[in-house]
Amino acid sequence: MNMPLIKRERRPWWVSPWGDEALGDVWSDRLFPVWQRMKGEEWVPTFNFFEEEGNYKLEAEIPGVNKEDISVTIDKGVLTVSGKKESQVEEKKANYYLKESSYGAFSRSLRLPGEVDEGKVQASFQNGVLKLTMPQKKTTETKQIKIEG
Repeated sequence: MNMPLIKRERRPWWVSPWGDEALGDVWSDRLFPVWQRMKGEEWVPTFNFFEEEGNYKLEAEIPGVNKEDISVTIDKGVLTVSGKKESQVEEKKANYYLKESSYGAFSRSLRLPGEVDEGKVQASFQNGVLKLTMPQKKTTETKQIKIEG
């Protein structure tokens, strides 16, 4: 389950001509990808989440963020990656022709498909990519109980 925590503002009527934003998001997010940056909304890292060799694995692309500014938690089967990317304050004003850098806080959560052994989770952060390896908890095998009598 993918639950990006994003504060969204209502889009103009011409972006969501069908009223509610259920269809409007499909159109605006694909046709107008800069809408969030224009409105100063939060950004979220991209996730690749998969299962391999008895482990759940997550790769999150978080470029430009320091390792110390990232927090990873697992609580009641929900994995949350959060952090912040500080804005670069410039001494002199530049005349930008294009500025697409995203800054601010982010938080992204997903429900894990099974239980993990929290004590054995491994995390690494290199070249802007956070990698998590979460071993699955061994489930006890079903035991057939003989009924006597």
